[in-house]
Amino acid sequence: MTNVFWKKALLLVLFVVVLIGLALWLTKRRESKTIAIVSIVKIEPITQLEDGFKKKITESELAKKDDIKFTYDNAQNDASLQNQIVDKITQAKPDLVYVLGTPIATAIQKRDPSLIIVQGAVTDPVEAGLALSWERSGKNYAATTDLPPVDKQLTLIKQLIPNITALGVIYNTSESNSVAVVKRVRSYVEETKLGIKLEERPVANTSEVSTATESLNGRVQAIYIPPDNTVHAALQVVCKVASDHKIPVFTTVESSLTFGALAAVSLDFYKLGEQSADIALTILEGRAKPGEIPIKPIDNPKIIINQKVAAALGVDLSTVPRDSVEIKNP
Repeated sequence: MTNVFWKKALLLVLFVVVLIGLALWLTKRRESKTIAIVSIVKIEPITQLEDGFKKKITESELAKKDDIKFTYDNAQNDASLQNQIVDKITQAKPDLVYVLGTPIATAIQKRDPSLIIVQGAVTDPVEAGLALSWERSGKNYAATTDLPPVDKQLTLIKQLIPNITALGVIYNTSESNSVAVVKRVRSYVEETKLGIKLEERPVANTSEVSTATESLNGRVQAIYIPPDNTVHAALQVVCKVASDHKIPVFTTVESSLTFGALAAVSLDFYKLGEQSADIALTILEGRAKPGEIPIKPIDNPKIIINQKVAAALGVDLSTVPRDSVEIKNP
């Protein structure tokens, strides 16, 4: 009886030891990773970038294997708040930082170059000093780009407003992404001899956007808004003022049509978010180092025209090739 008891007790102990060992092995095997999502402001394109990124990460094989923890910070376009967030991120040292906004990406990189940054929709990372080249950043940095096809945008403007001689451009000179696009617009206008004069209106914050738009009345036949976080945060104001003065507005974001923009050569920011997630997974899974990954562009931007606004402005859409353009009533 005693021998049977001890045999059972020994088996029970062995069974418990095996269970504990298995639990410890599983715990050790399932790692925890932290991804900090940092945005400079909350606007529609940034929300889409964030949604596409997070969905792709949470549905990935990595998320099935490891615990993925997200943290969220939004600077609300406030410089002092941005500095606080940069302090927080550099102290926390997450496994990866998904940054939405070039100024805050630059600030984090300068403060701690060892942090891995994946930026969603950078316009010109080389111009901003974030990457050494478009082929490889050479730093702990990788990105997708929302660099707009300036040729397509200006062709569309000329097509819809054939008698245009002056184009207003509103942008924040502190945003390197906007500066890079405006440079390209200038070069394209000069090289192609479009006969269009640029009326540039620099702004420092969203409160200046209304005045800048008003100042273009009587001086331009259209307004172009580059990918600019400051101006996009006040896009409804731009479209309202422009509408009052019968000035068509051209942008890079489809959602601007709901505010009254005439047309957008629009990128799919949700898809860009997914592409950013692919880059992040490549890095987190150890398949490539961030500095070796080329800056990823998005293919085939959509051209969308607001039919209601076109009718109100008397813009003729009969010459627009319908196979390459989407006409909507948002």
